[in-house]
Amino acid sequence: MGPTKEEIRERLQTDSVTILTSRTALTAAVPESKMRYVVAIILIGDGTASRTVDIEKLEENGTTYTVKFNDVPVAPADVRQLPTDYDIENPILVLEGGTRPYGTVSAGSGLNCTIIYWDSPL
Repeated sequence: MGPTKEEIRERLQTDSVTILTSRTALTAAVPESKMRYVVAIILIGDGTASRTVDIEKLEENGTTYTVKFNDVPVAPADVRQLPTDYDIENPILVLEGGTRPYGTVSAGSGLNCTIIYWDSPL
């Protein structure tokens, strides 16, 4: 049986980064002894122009990237949340030890991103 909703709430963490036009790590690599459950990704428009964002997962082999969200549109004044209604018990990405999420923006000097997740021991 997995953790209770209250236990998940206690484990929730956030990381904020600026996603660039080159692959940008959204969190540190997941420790080998854990699983990471990403429940939401929040993308904030740059105030200048519409952009698109790709979210990928770097696999355990350290060389393969798997696209998880492709061409997510973000308007200049937009706050885009993936998914629109998130539930901490239903992650949108599950990351094994040694993996990590990455983002890439289509153009410009970058978009702000906040990622909400929780870790669980194996």
